[in-house]
Amino acid sequence: MEGRAAEEGGARRGAILTEGGIRGLIESEGHFSGRDGGDVKQPTLQLVSIRRVPANALTDVYWAGLSDGEHLIEVVISTRLTHLVESGQLEEFTLVKVKTYQYNITDDNIHIVSISEVDILEEHPNAVLGNPVSILDSMHKRDVKDGDHYFSVDDDDWDDGSETEEPLTWSSGDETSNFSDWTIEVTRMHSPSPPSAVIAKSPGKDKYYGHSKHGKEHRARELSQADSQPSTQTYHVHKAILSVGPRRSEYFATLFKQSHLSEFESSTSRISLEDSAADAFPAILDYIYSDKTVKFITKNATAIRHLAHYFGMRSLWKLASAFIRGDFCLETAATYLNESITFHDEKLEQASIDILAERIEEINRRTLTKLPPYSFERIVSSDKLRCRSKKLSDIVLKYCQTQGGAVDMSLLMKCTRNEVMPSVSRRSALPLLKVAVAEEEKAGVNLSDTDNVLRARCVEACVEEWKETLAKPLLALESRDKNISRILGANQIEHRDLPPELQVELLEKALCAAKIELDDVKAELLYREEQVENLLKGKANDVVSL
Repeated sequence: MEGRAAEEGGARRGAILTEGGIRGLIESEGHFSGRDGGDVKQPTLQLVSIRRVPANALTDVYWAGLSDGEHLIEVVISTRLTHLVESGQLEEFTLVKVKTYQYNITDDNIHIVSISEVDILEEHPNAVLGNPVSILDSMHKRDVKDGDHYFSVDDDDWDDGSETEEPLTWSSGDETSNFSDWTIEVTRMHSPSPPSAVIAKSPGKDKYYGHSKHGKEHRARELSQADSQPSTQTYHVHKAILSVGPRRSEYFATLFKQSHLSEFESSTSRISLEDSAADAFPAILDYIYSDKTVKFITKNATAIRHLAHYFGMRSLWKLASAFIRGDFCLETAATYLNESITFHDEKLEQASIDILAERIEEINRRTLTKLPPYSFERIVSSDKLRCRSKKLSDIVLKYCQTQGGAVDMSLLMKCTRNEVMPSVSRRSALPLLKVAVAEEEKAGVNLSDTDNVLRARCVEACVEEWKETLAKPLLALESRDKNISRILGANQIEHRDLPPELQVELLEKALCAAKIELDDVKAELLYREEQVENLLKGKANDVVSL
């Protein structure tokens, strides 16, 4: 049964792929073009794998496994065909007719095949055709057989166990990885020490993380969120892997060339990182040690990009940047704002501020209240702010109630300035007035006589809606009928928490407003009475005339 399946697979392979196509591809060195005519073969082959390899800091090239069903060889896809790979026309299992290719053997006996012109066939199997093996391995085995008359080789004499050795990898904690020759100690910056300035060792110099205003605020907030993870984590690594290869770190490549530095005394690099960067550091090592891609999410993308820049890993930096561009939206902007402040990414910070300011009315209130005061101030003070005045008063009140003592007089005045909040909503007027008074007392100032301050706008809103804000709570609380109190829905009289002089001001202005409203009602009633009298007189005259 297995023999019949193999025969069927071979028949199918032979009907599609050119038999001996790979061997024909490397028969001799030189350049071959199907456009030149003659006896040049144009074999039909299958792409069994494609991988991207950074050629330099700006350019990537693609390598592919090319198979004729029996043999395969890894080839370089010319940059002329790169657009076909990136558009998805050239992908795994694609069948192609190779028209132009070049095969060379370097002085170091490295075989390089490059393809620069192909025709893509319509048929597209979903699996590898045949059971191809590397033709270079086959050539090596043939060379060994040619030497059998010199040496008596017995495969049974060889220990096969050495062929299954696990690849080198990094380890953390007390567990030391095989042949590790360097240690990295990562210290979290939330550890209980003065957070005003943090130094991270760099090759031959110190990297200063700074202590700007927003940096200190973020670190102070992180101190209160410190979890049970250790403040310092140790990683055991290999210098050769960190400093060599397409995914190498330029940071460590530079460091390992400077043996006079103090790090070489203990073979240890000591680095201080913010919490999110410390959490993302293992992903950086995974990227260097394996061909796997990093799993990006909103919470780690900025940290990974920061680490990629710091450790000189351009390819990873580009991947992180591409993810952030695609993931950036209103729902993720608050997270990116916090992370951009942490890592001093001014461009990302400004983009986050702009989108949050433009669409502040759409943002979940919980998201806004979690922002530090510095960020909230930047959003409300932004030129991009698009928010109705009364809606903004509700947002500012909710933020003040949530943040408590973190909101000072300066922040309150900036967030409620007349240019962005000329009026206050009825619902927020009294609570916001109490916040304004409390902040004035805390700051030791009295702004009651100042024009266009928050206090005046809150009083104005309370007076305009005196029935709801003042009269209704009084009626509810004074009523002996519990049903009436429940219907009116007032549990306390909020304005009685204000200073006495302000209560008097509120009630006097409310009384004046009530008087004006009562006069208007009286005038309307008198007008209607006159209309009724005139109507009755007219009807009486009509009756007399009849």
